Amino acid sequence: MSSSTSTVFSVPPSPTPSCSSSLPDVSDDQITFILPDIIDYCPFELKVNPHYKAASAESDAWFDSFEIHKGAKYTEFHRAKFGLLTAMSYPEASYTHLRNCCDFMSWLFAFDDLTDDGGLRENVEGSKKAAWIMMQALKYPKTFKTEFKVGETLRSFWERACETASEGTQRRFIETTQLYVDAICKQVVNRRHEEIPTIETFVQLRRDTSAVKLVFALVEYSLNLDLPDEVFEDPMIQSLEEGANDILTWANDMYSFNVEQSKGDTQNLVVIAMNELGLDVQGAVDYVGDMIRQRIDRYVMEKHCLPSWGEEVDAQVAKYVEGLESWVIGVLHWSFDSERYFGAEHERIKKDLIVTLLPVDTSMLPPPDSTIVEDEVPEDELYQEEGEKQSAQPAAAAAAPSPMVVLADEKPTSPSWSSLLPSSPTSYLTIASVLFPPVLAISLRFFDLC
Repeated sequence: MSSSTSTVFSVPPSPTPSCSSSLPDVSDDQITFILPDIIDYCPFELKVNPHYKAASAESDAWFDSFEIHKGAKYTEFHRAKFGLLTAMSYPEASYTHLRNCCDFMSWLFAFDDLTDDGGLRENVEGSKKAAWIMMQALKYPKTFKTEFKVGETLRSFWERACETASEGTQRRFIETTQLYVDAICKQVVNRRHEEIPTIETFVQLRRDTSAVKLVFALVEYSLNLDLPDEVFEDPMIQSLEEGANDILTWANDMYSFNVEQSKGDTQNLVVIAMNELGLDVQGAVDYVGDMIRQRIDRYVMEKHCLPSWGEEVDAQVAKYVEGLESWVIGVLHWSFDSERYFGAEHERIKKDLIVTLLPVDTSMLPPPDSTIVEDEVPEDELYQEEGEKQSAQPAAAAAAPSPMVVLADEKPTSPSWSSLLPSSPTSYLTIASVLFPPVLAISLRFFDLC
């Protein structure tokens, strides 16, 4: 699912230009801010899958069997109600498909938490290794094994999903996952170096870090669709996908802003608007709200311009587009129906939209040049000793997967022999000094025998 690179909004000139590379200061007087009512503005219909409770409970038991979260993290993770989000986003899925989508959602947010708050938050090398593991899990779901528990959940889900997913769905899911993990690694670099991108640059990156392209690929799977490639190559379909992506991603940044700013996270559209346009919190929230409304208007207008591919395909396209809209409205409601972004006050905030600004948690701000390690992430897979990093990079690069659909009996690729050759002249001299004498002696002995 390629995306259009056209600008979907105009950035107004900044009243007070800023080039800060850190979280913008928040005034002590700014205790609360008001969210725009995007749910009321959005014209899409909310539906909840009737299999929600049973499928969610079964999926939770499956995810818990991996013992990824314990104690307070376990409680926080389950209070987020990811099963409810899945049921709102895939309301027409069968029980089996919904159950698998619930599994996917647990993997997605577990990985998201690792890169946003956990051991991969600013660990560039660890993030690259984790990304490689994820892609191997998708390419070789029947043969690839990993001790990295989050990676194993993805492999388990995908092995089952491939039983009914069309070849096109599988290919698109793998391709969009590659875009997602690549963008996550870029975002980790931005955090590590405290870089705040421009609004336009961030919007492009956010379309991939949001993982929305992945969940749109699962819309096909959830509805048992088998759409031809020409549908996804159509500029109008691409524009609708991009529009739905922007709407729910920008809304997610707006709803998650309070929690993220309290952790010193600058990779958020509200923070970036504050930085680039010199706005206070309320001004930046209003700005993002206006962006979302304009994007909804454009989506609704473009929806009426879809071409026709014939009666049978058009019927599938209509279901797919409705699936995009279910995701948008589902995320909008779920953001207030769980405790992930607004804690125990989520029901009140959904009614009055008034949010109390959280103080910055200084414990979430790592010292310069620090390496953050998450206890539950195996060090042998995600973290290497300094001396091993350089030598391991060529092999990892050679083994890095390319997006493709792989036959079930194929096995994970190994690094090519050329990737294992030393890169420096000194290394070659060392090897030559060791190998040359015995080789010469054998050669001379051979000629004596002749």
